[in-house]
Amino acid sequence: MERQVTKKRSLRWRRSLFIATFIAIPLLHFLVFTVYTNIDTVALAFQSFNLNTGKYVWVGLRNFRDFFRGFTSPGSVMGKAIRNSLLFFVLNDFVLLPLAFLSAFFMYKKMPLSNVFRVIFFLPSIISAVVLTMLFTFMFDSSIGIIDSIMRAIGLGGKIPELGWLGDRHTAMPVLLLYCIWVGIGSNIVLISGAMSRIPTEMIEAGRLDGLSFFREMWSVTLPLIGSLLATLMMMGVPVIFTLFLQPMLITNGGPDGETYTIALYIVTAIRNNGNLTMGAAVGVLCALVGTPIVMVLRKVVERVFPAYEY
Repeated sequence: MERQVTKKRSLRWRRSLFIATFIAIPLLHFLVFTVYTNIDTVALAFQSFNLNTGKYVWVGLRNFRDFFRGFTSPGSVMGKAIRNSLLFFVLNDFVLLPLAFLSAFFMYKKMPLSNVFRVIFFLPSIISAVVLTMLFTFMFDSSIGIIDSIMRAIGLGGKIPELGWLGDRHTAMPVLLLYCIWVGIGSNIVLISGAMSRIPTEMIEAGRLDGLSFFREMWSVTLPLIGSLLATLMMMGVPVIFTLFLQPMLITNGGPDGETYTIALYIVTAIRNNGNLTMGAAVGVLCALVGTPIVMVLRKVVERVFPAYEY
């Protein structure tokens, strides 16, 4: 009897140790990469690196004053960066997401080759971003690009920019937006298609008996029933304002003349070129102060537009 009690205690202790270990790993990750990183970022925003002592010293609001002074100075790209960051947000939530919904709905209705199109759309999401940007840049290259060859073949060679699609200040940003649509639509289609496949067929069949049309099914049945997923995807589009930098950095590096800069690319460039961690931290703190109210307000709006339905 005593042996069985000891064995049960040992098993209970091992089980508790196993659970504690698996809880400790994500908890440690959260403490190091979320709590510590954010606290350190806020502290850095009020400091500056002293080259004489080799240490960070407290400077108060100087980094913020320097940022706003640089923001209003001639030649500053920060205004363009804010404009472009907001443009990427609008693209993600009000262009890319509706396109993904429409594409997913037609695939959900078993259009011809729907499974093939689903794979084709999703392929850019599983290929390295570096490879994708390289292929996309080659497509618009002035000497070897297929886009220029097609335009010359159909008699539109005069429309090709003299400095190239990515070198002209009027075409660089539209081309970059086109790349984001091409790359970003696939993953959204897969998620939305999965949500549509869980809609009970009985609801659709009952609607058809009552004369439910194709577009009425899309608008009045499918859209509300997957509204919670669409709301989540819209909320995930908000951080794009403050985090998107890889695409413009790899394709245009912010050029030409700063026309494709974003807020995140501004921070990365300040750190990469000048090693200015404190200025990057100050901009990050400002982004958090501005972004938090935006997220809270948008969340309330999205919850009203897309209420959750049980089915």
